[in-house]
Order: sequence, then C-alpha cells, then structure tokens
Amino acid sequence: MVDKRIRNEINLKLKKIDSSPEAYDKRKELVVHDLRSMGDVYSFWIENPGLRKTLLISHKRPKTLRKMAREGIHHINNGWYYLSQIGKYGKFVENLDENILKRLNCLVEPVKDTKHNEFREKDVSLNYQFYTPPSWEKVPSRIYNTLLKIKEKYKSDPLEAAVLAHFEIAAIQPFMQGNKRTARLIQDRILYDVGMPPAIIQAGEATFYFNLLGETLSNDAFHKEEERKPFYDYCASKVNNGLDEILGDLLEEPSIK
Repeated sequence: MVDKRIRNEINLKLKKIDSSPEAYDKRKELVVHDLRSMGDVYSFWIENPGLRKTLLISHKRPKTLRKMAREGIHHINNGWYYLSQIGKYGKFVENLDENILKRLNCLVEPVKDTKHNEFREKDVSLNYQFYTPPSWEKVPSRIYNTLLKIKEKYKSDPLEAAVLAHFEIAAIQPFMQGNKRTARLIQDRILYDVGMPPAIIQAGEATFYFNLLGETLSNDAFHKEEERKPFYDYCASKVNNGLDEILGDLLEEPSIK
C-alpha cells in the first residue's frame, strides 16, 4: 500500500545504516532518541491547538500555560517509557493487547475517573462529516480484530503494520480522550522494534494531518483499505524523513536513483 518510491528510499537508507553498524549504531540510537523526544513535544501541541495559539499571541507566557505544556509532554513521555519496557527488542507486537492500550491511554491522558482504564462507554464523534466512530458496544471487538490484523501484517510488512495501528486505533476512538496520541505512540513503538525512526508529525502540520485523516476515513477506508494509501504514504514519508535526519547527522547521504 505504501508508495513504492517511498518504500525503496526507506529500504536503501536502512541498508546504508545497517551496512556499517560500527559507525552508525550508537549514533543512530542517539538521533532516534532525540527524534522521539521531539515527537513527544509535537504530539502534545498537535492535540492542543488552542493552547498553542494562546502562547503564540501572548506577550508573556503565563505560568499556567507553561505548566500545562510541561505536564502534557510529560504524560506522552511517560507513555513512551512504558511502551519501551514491553517485550524484548523485536517482540513488542507479540505482547500487544487491549490491556497495554488501556494502560498507555491512562498515562497519556490521566484523569481521576476510575473507569478511565476501560474503553469508552458512550458514543462519540470525530467531527468529520462523513465518518462516525463505531458505537461503544463494538469497541472491544473492533480493537480485538485490529490487534489481530496488526500482528498478522507485522509478519510481512512492519512498516504498514505500524501505520495500520495508527490509523485504526484513531478511527475506532476506543477511549474518551487521547486516542490519536495513543495510536501514534503504538505506531512508533512498532517502528522502533524494526530499527526505523518514529514518524514525527510537526505541530505545524496538525491541520493537514487532521484533514488527511478525516478525508481518508470519509472514503470508508476502514472497510476499503485501498482508500488508505494517502494516509499510509504520509506516515511512511515521516519515517523516510527520520532516516534523513540520521544520515544527515552523520554527514552521509545514500545514493538513491
């Protein structure tokens, strides 16, 4: 499903890195860590456009706004740390289940509600004209089937398995809050397991990202997988950009024809 050109570029860059492990591995680890940290920041700002706008137009940054930003980024960082401790390298998908999703969401969007560690119990809207998430009664079975699909796709195509996780978890909206952040963290953890950098979406691309997700869902992409291609290509291009950061930081460029 991912565009052949993007996939070929990713594969060439991975081979470039893997061909000289003694030169690249340690540096790659540092760069990926930096990318992941930046991803935590962007992920928070993507989901908080009102707060971002307030900071941009304010002459001063109120302590309350700074505190909210620090806390939001800290929650996402906690979620990533939690995921990083699950499964040995290359074994995360084998361990992925509903309980991991629930615990991750609690860390990303902590609230005092005692039922927050469960799937939502009412219907919700994504504010997309032609798409409505499944009813709350269907959430457990939809998530169960999605996890099965992720595990099966991972065997043949980890990149697409990662984006599949991102897309379907966001589409199902299993929780009341924090769904897309949860979905992006799962995506990036799957990518990490196969040596790929996180698919970092910058805060400035939030509108494009939300619109693309909405357009893809409105085309009935949950049932017509061929309609997902623009979204898959977009996420794959972010992985490709991450590899450019790694190679560029090493002052190396792969030869791509």
